[in-house]
Amino acid sequence: MLSQIQRFGGAMFTPVLLFPFAGIVVGLAILLQNPMFVGESLTDPNSLFAQIVHIIEEGGWTVFRNMPLIFAVGLPIGLAKQAQGRACLAVMVSFLTWNYFINAMGMTWGSYFGVDFTQDAVAGSGLTMMAGIKTLDTSIIGAIIISGIVTALHNRLFDKKLPVFLGIFQGTSYVVIIAFLVMIPCAWLTLLGWPKVQMGIESLQAFLRSAGALGGVGLHLPRTYSDPNRFTPLHLRTVYLWSGSC
Repeated sequence: MLSQIQRFGGAMFTPVLLFPFAGIVVGLAILLQNPMFVGESLTDPNSLFAQIVHIIEEGGWTVFRNMPLIFAVGLPIGLAKQAQGRACLAVMVSFLTWNYFINAMGMTWGSYFGVDFTQDAVAGSGLTMMAGIKTLDTSIIGAIIISGIVTALHNRLFDKKLPVFLGIFQGTSYVVIIAFLVMIPCAWLTLLGWPKVQMGIESLQAFLRSAGALGGVGLHLPRTYSDPNRFTPLHLRTVYLWSGSC
């Protein structure tokens, strides 16, 4: 058990290593847009300097804005027992499939699940855009779970021998086919249970905000950003879990 936990921790470390550089880029870009440091003339939106800094900042946000996808694709590097690259491909396809299923089920049966998929995916809606897909904002929690499921399927099924006439579906294709079927109930269960989790997180965030500095310190809620909803007290200090989407 301990070795499995250590292996999971090592797998988590791979995508986490992408954040320091991205954070430095964003931090420097924000600093260079502050008139107190560079003067009013350089921070004018019409100035070439401000426009270049803005472009660089947008590039720096890449990792943070696509964090679930990055964690989903990055975990198999440490968790897959063989053919890690193929495992990453299978996870990426399956993760996107899962989100497409959530979107389709939400648009079709949203009233049953108590989720309004006709609203825009903005803060407070509980929805987000993932690779152009409107889906539930499960953040990296959903990414880790789906990545773990598909990686387990990869470890179990990648080497499975199929009949000769089905040989084209052997390996990664077979893993993706099975994962496709598994993602259907996964999407259903996500729509059934995650809105309740969102309500719980929203209540917790409201409590922490009302608790002030004591709530932030006592529950390890970093206040690095101006948005107090950006982190949740799960001891993942450098990992984005929530960005006010509840």
